[in-house]
Amino acid sequence: MKENAQLNFCKDMRILAIETTGKYGSASVIDETGRVFSAASSEEMNHLRGMITLIDEAVREAGITKDELTHVAASAGPGSFTGIRIGVTTARIMSQMLGIPCIAVSTLEAMAGRALDKAVPAGALYIVPVINARRHQTYAGVYEAVFTVDGEQKSAIPVMEEKQYMIEDLLEELKARMAEYKDAVVFFTGDGIDAYGSIIESIMPEGSYVFADEDLRYQHAESVAEIALRKAAAGEVLTYNELMPEYMRLAEAEQRLRAGTLSDRIRKPVIS
Repeated sequence: MKENAQLNFCKDMRILAIETTGKYGSASVIDETGRVFSAASSEEMNHLRGMITLIDEAVREAGITKDELTHVAASAGPGSFTGIRIGVTTARIMSQMLGIPCIAVSTLEAMAGRALDKAVPAGALYIVPVINARRHQTYAGVYEAVFTVDGEQKSAIPVMEEKQYMIEDLLEELKARMAEYKDAVVFFTGDGIDAYGSIIESIMPEGSYVFADEDLRYQHAESVAEIALRKAAAGEVLTYNELMPEYMRLAEAEQRLRAGTLSDRIRKPVIS
């Protein structure tokens, strides 16, 4: 690492953030003043081919070179297993090559932050980022939306564990939490809306929820960068070999292997 990289993190910071956990890849550079410079792909699941180009664009927009970066942050999951691996691996390589620290950011926390900054109405009680994990499964978290009296300051406070939920169980828990609040609204974001919107509509009381618009529904490196800036200022940094993916569950093949349902031909391939 650069000499005194972790001691001087509050001065002249330029953090690269990488987002590859969802449909669309993006990269952002944020400086110590909070200015963000971003590049995003419009192609779905183009992370492997497109991420280096996006990084180059974001760095160029920031008016710097890669050698001037002070940290590299990755949206570490949950989300697409392949996407997570691409983002974390890219961040680890850049950290090692440039000698700068890494920052791990929860994908769900970043999604909640993006919603809070850009879309959540003042009357919302909870922000719920929901990522489709298939077969009625989700990766989700629940955050309380907290506003100051003047509405200028706002924060998302976690109130339920980030983990894998069955969508029905998540919604029933939300209903129970909301029972004591009159006119409370839940703000849903994430591609879980695409997969389970009709289930949400069938379980949640009418008027008790709002869906994020599609243009703000999905992951973006800008919100990863904003959280990374706070983490860097607090000294929450990692070495490249400490940055790890957060899959939140085993891959399907690993689950089947542990359950003993993986085909013998996969476990013991025939070699001709």
